[in-house]
Amino acid sequence: MKKFLTIIVLATIILTSCTTKVDLYCYTGDTTILYSVLDTEVDTNYFRITKSSLEGNYTYNYDEIDVRFAGLFKNEPQPDTIMLDTITLMTDGFPKTYYYTTKKLVENQEYTVMVLRKADSVLVTSKAKTICKISIIRPTANFGINFQSNNVNQIQWVGTGHDNAPDINAGFFSVTGYFHYRELMPGAVDTVDRYMEWTIGSGQAEQMQNPSFHYYVTHYTPSRFFFLLENDEYLQNNSPYGVQRWLLPFEFRLSVYGQELFEYYVANNSTSIIPEVPNYSNVENGIGLLSARTTMSKYYVIEQICRKRISYNYPYGFIYDPNLQN
Repeated sequence: MKKFLTIIVLATIILTSCTTKVDLYCYTGDTTILYSVLDTEVDTNYFRITKSSLEGNYTYNYDEIDVRFAGLFKNEPQPDTIMLDTITLMTDGFPKTYYYTTKKLVENQEYTVMVLRKADSVLVTSKAKTICKISIIRPTANFGINFQSNNVNQIQWVGTGHDNAPDINAGFFSVTGYFHYRELMPGAVDTVDRYMEWTIGSGQAEQMQNPSFHYYVTHYTPSRFFFLLENDEYLQNNSPYGVQRWLLPFEFRLSVYGQELFEYYVANNSTSIIPEVPNYSNVENGIGLLSARTTMSKYYVIEQICRKRISYNYPYGFIYDPNLQN
């Protein structure tokens, strides 16, 4: 929730001075609305394409528009232009039509959506560039993670595989830690994987960049982990006698949002949130939004001294394993 509020507040500040605000409705006919968030990490990218007028917002019939998507797709030698398929999904309790592709997108590539309205031969287009490939460079993979220190530590990341590092086509970053564990309740047969979430840092890309050393950075205090552990409501309220829990590697997850997504918030690892009528546009001959996002994670073994403390100092049923590995 804190991440949600942070992004929405920043979006409001930035977009109040933006000049790309548009009228949402066409007074002489229909206006095409296009919305999509491109993600190289997902198996399916979805596109919401509707038409609006003074009477309301409607889905196009399948024969009213021709929708194509152009760019470089994974494992293909050159860019291609494809027709998008359609699917009807239940959203907010109502069936809605989405266009989609299962072709995997490539990092740091420009893609174009083209919607031809057959009735008036108007071509609606929008372009967006996917986020570059990203690497977390600190903490390094050669060391475990230690939560004992009260000193401020850094998480650093860079864009890789392109000529203009560290520019990675990003407008906003969010870094979250996940304390993963496996749980077996008394009398249960199957284990359940759970996690404790740690909101670490978020902000605009330009504010998080270190210009001297060409990487992005956020800061955290390792010992805060134990404060969160001690005050975790789930563990406090669900640790009966006999519960067993096993530690799993700790995860740092970096979420990267395109510049346009300051007006929209993408949550819970979903492909996109599809609003009925956007009020910010980078669409030619229509309105809407085409942008990009991605997430990447890096996992670390929790150091032995911390594993002992978690297991022995808290009444949560964690079992100390001296041989925990990635």
